[in-house]
Amino acid sequence: MIGKGANTIRPATLAEVEKILEKRQGVGGGEFGFEQQTSLEYAKRFSHLKHSDAKDMLEELEKLEVKTETAVKIVDLLPKNKSQLMLVLQKDKVELSEKALAKVEEVIADYSKKAKKFEPKVESVPDAPVAPAAEAPEAAPEKAEKKKD
Repeated sequence: MIGKGANTIRPATLAEVEKILEKRQGVGGGEFGFEQQTSLEYAKRFSHLKHSDAKDMLEELEKLEVKTETAVKIVDLLPKNKSQLMLVLQKDKVELSEKALAKVEEVIADYSKKAKKFEPKVESVPDAPVAPAAEAPEAAPEKAEKKKD
């Protein structure tokens, strides 16, 4: 059951979600359902920081009086520039002074150096024989003649 035994509800970073799901997978020893497996793969693929770094960054952002929900979004997204950071802050209706905003940018810059390099997943498609466009019309009449016989 979802939420079984949950006493409090709080936002969690992707790194924390990854750690929790890996721990649960190791304890049960069984296979996850589709939703849990998909969540684990997503967390592994898109979490930029290790759990310890994400936790430290979250604490630093909270010290700068950024709400927990917003801080979690910042940790997960690691905005690359000020305009991206402003989009996150505006979405959550957070107003920071220029000094606090500069400190938040410094924290992001420090932890961006520790971030995993994101490489998009490229699915390879098996090579299928492709007939040139000129041969395709010729092949069709032959097949039609074979069907008549």
